[in-house]
Amino acid sequence: MDPQQIIRINKTAERFWLLVIACCIGATTYFIWKDGWEQQKQTLVLPALAIAWYGFRLFFRKKLERGSGQ
Repeated sequence: MDPQQIIRINKTAERFWLLVIACCIGATTYFIWKDGWEQQKQTLVLPALAIAWYGFRLFFRKKLERGSGQ
């Protein structure tokens, strides 16, 4: 695969994870508002996982760009 194509794919994946983060935060906020903190505090794990995957994708793309000299 062409390095430029891989970088484009990683940028698309980053945008996807940003969308997932927004959806997770929205759903978590709604569930905590609806059911209360004590019953829904475990839903904070979902946005945390999505943020971790976004960070992984960002790190991977930056490393790839440095490695290809761009």
